Amino acid sequence: MNKTEFVDLMSKKTNMPKTKCELFLNEFKEMILEVCSKGEEVHLRNFGKFSMQEKKARKFLNPQTKRYYICQAKKMISFKGFKNFKYAVNN
Repeated sequence: MNKTEFVDLMSKKTNMPKTKCELFLNEFKEMILEVCSKGEEVHLRNFGKFSMQEKKARKFLNPQTKRYYICQAKKMISFKGFKNFKYAVNN
């Protein structure tokens, strides 16, 4: 499901215009990015946790050229679903 399909589904379920649903989704994303970039975590009860993780720099081998390259250190936002959210998906 892509963003447009998600916004369409949200609009149908909530009986809100698509423009408001898309605005909500964009603001939600911006808020998650803003909070996580400060090093804080976002806990959404019965859903999951968004947090910032730092990946270390590493070397990797390109199997076609047999050359080693260095992947720079980077920061990523990760999501971990809570148990009841995981159970709902798996059952």
